[in-house]
Amino acid sequence: MKTLIVGAGAVGGLFGAMLQKSGADVRFLLRPARKALIDANGLTLTTPDGQYHFKPATVDATAPGDGYDLIILTNKAYALNGVVRDIAPIVGANTHVLPLLNGLRHLDALDAVFGAEKVLGGIAKTIATLAEPTHIHVANAYSSITVGARFAEQDDKARAVAQLLASAGIDTELSATVMDDMWDKFCRMASLGAANCLLQGTVGEYMRSQAGGQIALQLFEECVQTAQAAGHGMHPQAVAGYQRVLTNPNSSFNSSMYRDMRAGLPIEGDHLVGDMVRRAQEAGLTCPMLSVAQAVLETYTGRLTQAG
Repeated sequence: MKTLIVGAGAVGGLFGAMLQKSGADVRFLLRPARKALIDANGLTLTTPDGQYHFKPATVDATAPGDGYDLIILTNKAYALNGVVRDIAPIVGANTHVLPLLNGLRHLDALDAVFGAEKVLGGIAKTIATLAEPTHIHVANAYSSITVGARFAEQDDKARAVAQLLASAGIDTELSATVMDDMWDKFCRMASLGAANCLLQGTVGEYMRSQAGGQIALQLFEECVQTAQAAGHGMHPQAVAGYQRVLTNPNSSFNSSMYRDMRAGLPIEGDHLVGDMVRRAQEAGLTCPMLSVAQAVLETYTGRLTQAG
């Protein structure tokens, strides 16, 4: 299966390395400057199991080639419009797109351009950071990809993609309820990101404040209610488990959005928290705490845009 991975950041670099190491026919689609840097230096992954250096097989976004069976999106959500323009000419009759972006908003954009029948459901689970331009740090021992068909017509393709990933040694789940899985992660990411950025701390740090845990739980509850209204309610055990995660006073857990904010980088605030607020409001729900968090994120993004 000829595969194109869009991006060679934390997620794309980690899973792409495993695919390339297994001998899969895989290329990395990069902007010219990023391609030159990676071609010259390669990528280094530091994981709990050790360090691995490799030279990704790269293609330029201006000349990506063709004949791809699968295009895996690992870019940040705010880069999606540019990515869609890059890949539109090479999405052929037999090409499927597997987005591993956070949230759900990207599905609407991809469906509109390529047709929903070409867009699979998927999520990536890892705690990986691009610590330096060519160095990826993976903090957790267990990283995985969930893939699934959003429609019955995609069943064979989803199964083939899952087999490709599993053959590369990637912990892979072929899900029969991938939209439930995506909503589950959406709720977790939006609430954690909102809590970290609103309270300006990791879970353990905001738990030192008097109201930190209560605020985090309220943010999560508003997300859970929104998912329920959309027909993708979280299982009570999953809710209880994540409530414990959000209120663990000994935890250093934090979101990639918070790490990006602390680094002064663009964030996925609108794609996660903003989209959750919109979906809640469309369902007739009130989401006061999410709205406060959204205002904080919009203020940060506006300041970043003005400065840039």
